Amino acid sequence: MKEERAEFKQVLPVAIVSWSGALLEWVDFYTYAILAKVLAKVYFPSSDPLASLLASFAALAIGFLFRPLGALMFGKIGDQFGRKVSFFTAITMMMVGTLGIAFLPGYAAWGVLASILLFVCRIVQGLALGGGFGAAITYLGEFTPDHRRGLITGFLFTTAALGMALAGNIVSILQGYFGKEAFEAYGWRWAFIIAGVLVFVVATIIHLLYKETPVFTTLKQIRRVTSSPIKDLFTNKHYLWLFILAWIGVIGAHGPIWYTNQLYVSYYMQNFGMSAGDASKILAYATYLAMWMYPFFGWVSDKVGRRPILLLGIYGNALTFPIVFYVMKNYLNPPDTSMLLFLTAILTYFNGIGYSGAMSAFLLELFPARIRTTAIGFTYNMGYGVTGGLTPFMITLLQKFTGDVYIAIIIWSTCVPMVMGLLYVFKGWETKGERLWEELSAGKFAQKAMLVSPNEPLGEVMKRMQIEGQRMAVVAENGKYRGMVEERIILKALANGKSISTPVKEVMAQVDAVLPSARIIDAMALLQDYGLKGIAVADEPGNVIGVIDPRYVFNEVALLTAGLKKGFTEKVKVEEFMHSPITVTDKTKVADTLKTMVEKNIGFLPVISAETGKLVGVISEKDLLAVLCCEPQNAEKPVSDFMIKDVITVTPESTLKETLEKFIDHKIRHLPVVRDSRVVGVVSVKDVLKLV
Repeated sequence: MKEERAEFKQVLPVAIVSWSGALLEWVDFYTYAILAKVLAKVYFPSSDPLASLLASFAALAIGFLFRPLGALMFGKIGDQFGRKVSFFTAITMMMVGTLGIAFLPGYAAWGVLASILLFVCRIVQGLALGGGFGAAITYLGEFTPDHRRGLITGFLFTTAALGMALAGNIVSILQGYFGKEAFEAYGWRWAFIIAGVLVFVVATIIHLLYKETPVFTTLKQIRRVTSSPIKDLFTNKHYLWLFILAWIGVIGAHGPIWYTNQLYVSYYMQNFGMSAGDASKILAYATYLAMWMYPFFGWVSDKVGRRPILLLGIYGNALTFPIVFYVMKNYLNPPDTSMLLFLTAILTYFNGIGYSGAMSAFLLELFPARIRTTAIGFTYNMGYGVTGGLTPFMITLLQKFTGDVYIAIIIWSTCVPMVMGLLYVFKGWETKGERLWEELSAGKFAQKAMLVSPNEPLGEVMKRMQIEGQRMAVVAENGKYRGMVEERIILKALANGKSISTPVKEVMAQVDAVLPSARIIDAMALLQDYGLKGIAVADEPGNVIGVIDPRYVFNEVALLTAGLKKGFTEKVKVEEFMHSPITVTDKTKVADTLKTMVEKNIGFLPVISAETGKLVGVISEKDLLAVLCCEPQNAEKPVSDFMIKDVITVTPESTLKETLEKFIDHKIRHLPVVRDSRVVGVVSVKDVLKLV
């Protein structure tokens, strides 16, 4: 079986959907950031302009500070219910917060209530962005092939900078249309209305076109979706260390750098007298010039690794700030637009190195699939949402203490990131080459196989299966895979006239094995096509590595146990899901019992009294294997000589919960359903698993 690889035509629509949704979320979120100084006058009027600006920046910061909480909220949804549900809900929530700001009366009309409600709207936006972008990264990343992960996800990382640039363009166009005074009085509201309407349109498209990630689909199909990703992240020591390394050493270190490059440089120019519209225009153009850097350095990381690109993005950029900002202030009064664009472009170009596809690929490769949405979203937002989002506030606060904005920038945007990055320098490792499917590959689910030779007699194979407690075996010659044999294949062969001395090669199923790197869901689909109970795992040369047992893959025991905790199991009655019984009498010969099992393709039969019709025992294909493996004459004896007489049963009125308890307590897979000692149905583990 060949390993499946994502095709471009499959990845492209996913990339477009992810990119569009993420972009509009950023536009909505950053519209406030661009208009922070304007909104300071509307919602936080004060005789001290710096105090007013600090209050506005605090509202900006609170949106960032709530992003980690949003990541946990929507990460849980994404890891438990699906990336699509998480992403769509987050985008819808962003629309609510954005339009809320657009129509919120100012301080002059509502007083302090307006200021409070502005904080509420920013909290809603922060929660939405914290959840939405982590889901977008996970979704797109899980679709991309390993050797192009940095390149393709790099396009997604253009959305943050491009979203800010588009927000800046919207502000600049509206300011030009209304004029400065009218814009600051009421025209700014149109920026939020436009952003809110656009995100609503895209959210609707995403809801209609968005398909679920194949990794999550696999987790769901093999029932390995976690119900507590947040708990898993914080209680598993390995997961917690991965989070700390990524948060402090990489994302957190780059957070102040990104926001200095992509946001505070605009405030810096305004600090020296430039209008918000002109500063936003320069930043927007510089951002557009650097867009190609994000996927390009993602592509470079696909070649040379994530680590060198990330370290260059942190340390190279941090050391650039003292030079750029020192030179920039000399061209602000009067403003030299060309030089300011050149200096700003230096910063946005550096952003394209650190905040490139190398960053997204690093996060995707670092965390396991079952907690990936939660872990990526929380780590990303703790870094960019907290240490990054605090940048305008912290620089302004440091400026208040030092009296010098230049020194404040050096402290927060150069020194702090270089210190934090030391954790990644000394403790980090290269993640390039990690497969996102690795934990969901066939090799990870392979168990030790019972090997039999092609010439081994069926009787010997049956004996060994009984002794070793196996229900299947891999046929191999000198360790090389040849085929599969299992209980039902052997019983069918015996029913069709083969003897226990027949070589196993004459009855084995000659089906393909799967590669260790194959996706487990593809292996399970192939197994279903074959109609077998297991499938072999072998490497390219054909060496047997193990066997895949669906019971282990689907974690049946854990699922049955978990089902006991679900309240509805006490309300569902057995009669609602039982099957009509197929039975044999206690006088039926073993050979005829075998024939019934083979013809009906079942592995379990209740045995009833030929005289009274009441249940007297049960027999399974495993029991028949033990009966027929050594003494052929047993085939002519009555089944009553070999049946299990101590039978565990349920009634039609028994609950699903009672049924689950009996399956677990007695370690059985079938239960006869009886009324007045007569068999009226049969239920199996497969039946109850469909319900829980």
